[in-house]
Amino acid sequence: MDYYKDLKREDFASDEDYFLERVDRGLAVGFTFQQCRFHQLIDFSLALGLSKASILEIVGPDTG
Repeated sequence: MDYYKDLKREDFASDEDYFLERVDRGLAVGFTFQQCRFHQLIDFSLALGLSKASILEIVGPDTG
């Protein structure tokens, strides 16, 4: 998931702009939209302090 590690939310005018850039970069390196969304859900879950088991229950298994 290195394709978006240098992106900072504060560099964008909105959450939507940030997410669109993440998706654009993910698509450019070969991920599907669903995989990009999966990566974002994992990041949100980690930020909430959820365990790996809890994250898998929420987002399901990694398909990419």
